[in-house]
Parts: sequence; structure tokens; C-alpha cells
Amino acid sequence: MLDRIVGPLLPVAFVIFLGFIAGKRGKLNHSDSLLISRLVLGWIMPALLFIGMANTPREQLLDLRYILATVVGIIGMFGIALGIGWLRLRDLKAATLKGLVNGFPDAAFMGIPILGAMYGPGSLYSVLVLNLVATLIMIPLTIMLLTLADGKGSGAQAFMSSLSTAVRRPLVWAPALGIVVSLLEIKLPPVVGESFNLLGKATPGVSLFCLGLIMSTDKLKMSGEVWSNLGLKLFIQPALMFGAMVVMGRHGLFAQQMILLSALPSATIPAMFANQAGVYQREAATSILISTVLSVVTFSAAIYLIDGGLAA
Repeated sequence: MLDRIVGPLLPVAFVIFLGFIAGKRGKLNHSDSLLISRLVLGWIMPALLFIGMANTPREQLLDLRYILATVVGIIGMFGIALGIGWLRLRDLKAATLKGLVNGFPDAAFMGIPILGAMYGPGSLYSVLVLNLVATLIMIPLTIMLLTLADGKGSGAQAFMSSLSTAVRRPLVWAPALGIVVSLLEIKLPPVVGESFNLLGKATPGVSLFCLGLIMSTDKLKMSGEVWSNLGLKLFIQPALMFGAMVVMGRHGLFAQQMILLSALPSATIPAMFANQAGVYQREAATSILISTVLSVVTFSAAIYLIDGGLAA
């Protein structure tokens, strides 16, 4: 059992720590982290997701109840945190960003290497479903609400504009193309698959190193708001995802993977939105950093419960 928990987490923590040290010692800086992020999100990860989806069995892609349960677990958490934020802060911008912090797990940077070590390449499907839900629903919804809070235009127009931008990103259209290949049961030549694999295999290490580098630039400031976020993200969202899977009648391997993805810490993208909006910056950055550190304990507990038969 100890090997099952430590095995996936120890290498992840080590690579994040290396990135953190590189940033703290000035070997790499904030500009470098932005460049690496663009490399991962624009080239390396799309290649991995494309070939992963192209190799996914067709029947797995047509499990609509699994996708709907994921929507409930991800967007439901966004809505709950947004509502709590509005009651506490009475500020639509801050409440929206609170929803984003708590609803968006770090599946891109941490989910791929951890689930890959635990379940193999097939776990890419779970990461893809979560990322598509967050990218195509949560991000446009966030932009719409922030636009409404600014009073600069139509929220619906902002939503559609953001959705149009999202579908043009390689992180969205590349796995979507892979889904088409799978649904049409097209067999890719081995040399094509190996070419995409060669690029995509760099995703786990480079993304985790980049996460550590990003974390090295954050300044901590604990507050009641941060503690609230930690409870919502690390405990309530995995419980919500588990409940959604049970209600929708989804059990087994992929339900367990989605519960584990929900137990991951907050993604870094909410901090970027907070910086752009000019509010909630320190709360977002601190929540992301502390949730990443604490997830070593909470995620280990999630693995323990999954191995004990949760959602089996």
C-alpha cells in the first residue's frame, strides 16, 4: 500500500522541488516559466492528448453519463464556491475567481504524470474529459462573469468569444481531432503514433518542473479566505465528484480516476485570471501554492480510499 501511494507522488514532488529551487536561486525566472508554459500547453501536451485519444476505444468515448457526472463535479464545485464567495465578499469578480480556484483541478500539470504512473496511458481519457469541461464551460463562464462585473459589455458575447478562442487552442482541437480518429476507427501508421509519442512523453517532467518554477514566484499570505479554499478544493470537490459518479451509476476504473483528479490541488490558471482582473491575486496564489503542498497528504488519503474500494 505504501508503495502504491509513495510511488506516484515522490517523483512528482521531486521534479516540482527542482523547479522551485531553480526559481528561488535565480537560475530561471518568471519569463522562463511563461515560455515553458506556452511550450507545454501549445505543443507538447496537445501531442500527448491527440495520440492518447486516437488510441482510446470508441465505446469509451460514448459514455455520456460519465461525462455528465464530470460536469456536475467540476462546474458544480465552481458554482458552490462562487455562491460562498458572493455571500462572504459581495464582489462578483472575487467570487468568480474563488469559484475558478476551487473548481479547476491541476489535471494538466499533475494529473497526467500521477495517473500515468498509477494507471498507464489509458488514464489520459479522464484528464481530457476534465480539461475539456473546464476549458469549454468554466473558462468562458468566468470571462463572462468578469466582463459583467466590469460593466464593459455583454456577458453572453464575452462567453461566446471566449468559447470561440478556446476551440482554436491546440489543447482543445488536438484531442478533439484524436476523438474523431477514434470514433471513425482510423488506424494511424505506427510511425505517426511514435512521432507524436516522442514529443508528448516530455509532458509530465517539463510540466511539473514548470509548476515548481511558477510556485517559486508566489508570496504566501494565509487568511480565512485561503483556509476556506483549501477545504473546498481538497475535501469538498472530491466528495462532490464521488457523489456525482454514484448518482449517475458510474463505477470502476474511470470513476476512480476522476475522483483522484478532483482531489488534486488548484490549477495555476486562476492566478493568471486574478492578475489580469486586479483582484483576489494573493488569495488565489496562496491557495494554489498551499493546496499543492497539502495535496501530498490529502491525495495520499484519496489513493488509500480508492485502493480500499471507493467507487470500485
